[in-house]
Amino acid sequence: ILKGAIKQLPFGMNLKVPHMGWNSLELKNKSLLFDGLPQKPYVYFVHSYYLDTDDEDIVIAKTNYGINFSVAVQKQNVFATQFHPEKSGEVGLKILKNFAGIIF
Repeated sequence: ILKGAIKQLPFGMNLKVPHMGWNSLELKNKSLLFDGLPQKPYVYFVHSYYLDTDDEDIVIAKTNYGINFSVAVQKQNVFATQFHPEKSGEVGLKILKNFAGIIF
């Protein structure tokens, strides 16, 4: 469904893996999922892996944790996030409301 490879975050960058905690999103391609959010909203992460894709058309957000990588993608009606909206406070609630508005 989504072209690319799942890769583990690299060790040896003086950063803990898994990546746990708050980090900002860099919003990319327009998506209804992020309507009404500021350009660099903070969300909560708990992960060790990411999607490495050359298909930049599906990437709707990236972040940096030692490396730049995709953390939210959309292809038609398929959405995937590498962060936890349910743990991301008001920003996460807005993302979940936007998602509900898209599917209902």
